Amino acid sequence: RNLHAQGRDHIWAYYTRNMVRPVALSRAKVDVIIGNPPWINYNQTADVLRTELEGLSKNVYGIWAGGRYATHQDVAGLFFTRSVDLYLKSGGVIGFVMPHSALQAGQYSKWRTGDWKSPRRGRGRTRTADSSLSVEFSHKPAWDLESLEPNTFFPVPASVVFARSMGQSGIATPLAGTVQRWQGRAGSDDVRRETLGITDTSVTGDSPYASLARNGATIFPRVLFFVNETENPAIIQAGNTITVNPRRGSQDKPPWKDLDLAAISNQTMEKRHLFNIHLGETVAPYVTLEPLQALLPLKQDELAIPADDNGVGGIRLGGLEMRMRERWQTVSRLWEDNRAPVNRLNLLEQLDYMGKLSSQLDWQSNSGNGSVRVVYTKAGQPTAAILYENTALVENVLFWITCKDINEANYLLAIINSDSLSDAAVPLMNKGQFGARDLHKHLWKLPIPEYNPAVSLHAEIAQGAATKLTQLREEWEQRLRTWEATNKRGPEPNLTVTIARRELRKYLRASQEGAAVERAVSRLLAGG
Repeated sequence: RNLHAQGRDHIWAYYTRNMVRPVALSRAKVDVIIGNPPWINYNQTADVLRTELEGLSKNVYGIWAGGRYATHQDVAGLFFTRSVDLYLKSGGVIGFVMPHSALQAGQYSKWRTGDWKSPRRGRGRTRTADSSLSVEFSHKPAWDLESLEPNTFFPVPASVVFARSMGQSGIATPLAGTVQRWQGRAGSDDVRRETLGITDTSVTGDSPYASLARNGATIFPRVLFFVNETENPAIIQAGNTITVNPRRGSQDKPPWKDLDLAAISNQTMEKRHLFNIHLGETVAPYVTLEPLQALLPLKQDELAIPADDNGVGGIRLGGLEMRMRERWQTVSRLWEDNRAPVNRLNLLEQLDYMGKLSSQLDWQSNSGNGSVRVVYTKAGQPTAAILYENTALVENVLFWITCKDINEANYLLAIINSDSLSDAAVPLMNKGQFGARDLHKHLWKLPIPEYNPAVSLHAEIAQGAATKLTQLREEWEQRLRTWEATNKRGPEPNLTVTIARRELRKYLRASQEGAAVERAVSRLLAGG
């Protein structure tokens, strides 16, 4: 007040009101709360705040799902829970605008139970008690707003969730069963509401392939590993070497996007450390495009990571060739200088996070002649191809499955690339700004049985895929060459994976064999 009277900074009046009002509200709780909490992941908040928010979610309320959902945890659920705890009377009602993922995604699984831990308060301190805080989500069906058009009023699809507070140790009812989906044009008189079931995307899959699908290696930051070959100005280049520049891509994020990479540019490196890598941008339906290349701290002919906890970036330098040894020291230093403060992993721990790189090396060392891998994209419309090159590695944007033989691989290709599977998987996938987004292992919640050549429908699907592959090799490759010739701009053909996928799907849908496989897959998913 004195500062204001002196004409000085008056922001403190606003600050004080914001601090006082929640305290006053918590002492005189209300009957109804309506709100729109922040939609932000925990890992996007400042360090001190993130630690406090995670502590509330994990230890105070017990709504933290963690595990593979840790990076997707959103504070909106915590705001909902804490508002019930601090401000809502027992028997009072709350309605919050929430991300659509609150209705079905795994990161909200514990929150959706409505049965939360209850903090016991006394004389300004908070400590966890054994009693529970509960709500009745069945008080009013949630609203699913994903189908409203244009769906641009929030950055991601939205929902509205209602609950009644049951107070301390009440009987909770989960957010399950049905929701009310709004359809039509937002703000118009013809918006329709229909009741439909909630699809919980966190449930365990029914297909045996759920346990066989493995995520690729986290080769990140990409600019420190992926390279493009460049011309060597030397008259005579050392044998078994290649000159490279860092490969920058449109998906690079700060600080790596703008990082000065002069120290690893125009480097001549040993080819033993150069690996073919498949990512989402090299996989189209039934076919793989040219793989990218990356320099990794292992040798092609040894397939073992020379790990050393006390080594530079977790690597025993003596296990690398001379040029790669120098490069690894440089990229490790770039990683340490620019990684996020919350990321305490050294560069090898980042590269082999959860053993996703070493598991591929183990498979390569022990793969038999008959085994073959199928790779599929973890986001967007399901897309799969066979990986014939056993020495190629799979990056994190793909999942890979080892198949017993080529027939099983063709069986999976036909299923994953089908429109039937795509339509069935959409309700199981998280929703982003541009629609269904994360496939991950959600497709294995569908009734996809293990391939059995004795089952006629399985054999029909595998044979149909084999026929399609033969046609693709003969006809699509010619179409691709024609397309490249007519769309060539400059020294390289202007071909992207988006165009390749579009043209391939158009071609497959127009073929009789494609239609036959589509019908067979549809019967399989229907339990036929």
